[in-house]
Amino acid sequence: MLSESEEFTKENLRLTSGRMDLSELAQKVSKVHDISQAELRSGSRRRQAVEARRVLSWLAMRELGYSGADVARYLGVTNSCITRFLSLGEKPETKDIFQRQR
Repeated sequence: MLSESEEFTKENLRLTSGRMDLSELAQKVSKVHDISQAELRSGSRRRQAVEARRVLSWLAMRELGYSGADVARYLGVTNSCITRFLSLGEKPETKDIFQRQR
């Protein structure tokens, strides 16, 4: 049980220290999806924009540890919108966004 606790602590520290901020993630996602950051944050219903917001939401919450409220505030959408993105259950195609930064 102690080792599980230590592993959990290490994982949390890894996520919070030096994690990519949302604006940097948005820049990478919008570049990969070939949309502007303004469109990403506009609430546009265009398929590319919706998919880019879905990818950003998934990565921000599942990979970087941001809260749904933080992501929703950044994107200018409701919390329920972010919840719907994640409730689809499967990881979206992220097109190696994190691999491109190295």
